Amino acid sequence: KTAFPALLDMDKSDDHNRMATTESVGDLTDFVKELKHRIAWDKKTDKELYFREEDIRLFIAGLSMSRLHVLQGISGTGKTSLAKAFARAVGGGCTTVSVQAGWRDKDDLIGHYNSFEKQFYERPCLQGLYEAQTPFYEDRPYIVLLDEVNLSRPEQYFAEFLSALELDYEDQQLSLMTSAHKGAPKLFEKGRYLQIPKNIWFIGTANHDETTFEFADKTYDRAHVMELPRNEHHFDINKSFSPISYSYESLENAFSKAESQYFEEVKGCLDILNCSEFVSVLGEQLGVSWGNRLERQAHRFVSTMLASGGGISEAFDHLLATKVLRQGKATGRYDTEREDIESLDKALTELWQ
Repeated sequence: KTAFPALLDMDKSDDHNRMATTESVGDLTDFVKELKHRIAWDKKTDKELYFREEDIRLFIAGLSMSRLHVLQGISGTGKTSLAKAFARAVGGGCTTVSVQAGWRDKDDLIGHYNSFEKQFYERPCLQGLYEAQTPFYEDRPYIVLLDEVNLSRPEQYFAEFLSALELDYEDQQLSLMTSAHKGAPKLFEKGRYLQIPKNIWFIGTANHDETTFEFADKTYDRAHVMELPRNEHHFDINKSFSPISYSYESLENAFSKAESQYFEEVKGCLDILNCSEFVSVLGEQLGVSWGNRLERQAHRFVSTMLASGGGISEAFDHLLATKVLRQGKATGRYDTEREDIESLDKALTELWQ
């Protein structure tokens, strides 16, 4: 009767179709402080996770900047735990996708239609994309966790998403069938298209060893990249918070409010940056520059960092370190001379002063 049995089950499920009660995100500084404790303790399992406030702040600022995250770090630093704990803490949804070596295209990620069996093999990613749009989750943050995202090349199997997320929201659609399907789930467009929902973030965890691939520039440039350090900092967890579900819409409004509030301040810093010797050295000696995307990202990221209690130097430091000065782009290249790095170091010091 249908090629999509799992998705059709969600259409019929009372749990997915009941309306959820959500709370609004208020002041972002208070939100980050509270989130630190909500993430730290899982009431169901009694498991404790300790993340520094600055890590939570970076994570939240990344949510405002990009819908694709890359969490890096040595094994055991809590990359997977942070993504899952965030979804739990805000009352959102989470689907885990275990990336496999050898994935080549989107069919490996979301599934494919078998015309002989007349059934679509609905992989977890597709089910997560659909679940995020059901009435129960549509106004909650939703995480699709790509575990070990670089076991295969994301520029291949995730290519359609990388392109779609750059488009206007109305054009962010996946084509699942070559023609309309009569028994299509009710949230499909024209019987064969699935919208990528606004409230979804793709978070990939990455290890760097002989079994994995390096990311291409197109992934790094679009993603929010975080390096999670080994953290031995413990604190007294406030376990008195009741479970809560935060509204996705209110979170987006908080990000937009922060961008408006700090727009001129961030613009002033970008003007200083663009006229600096640092940018001249990058362009003339190292052949490194950036386009409008980085400036758009800076307005969202830096303003959210400021609204969350961070400093402007802390925000620009992270942005430049992950977008411009990362290994292989400006530094760590075979064609880089010592004099180039010394000039860059001098120019960067002057810029920061």
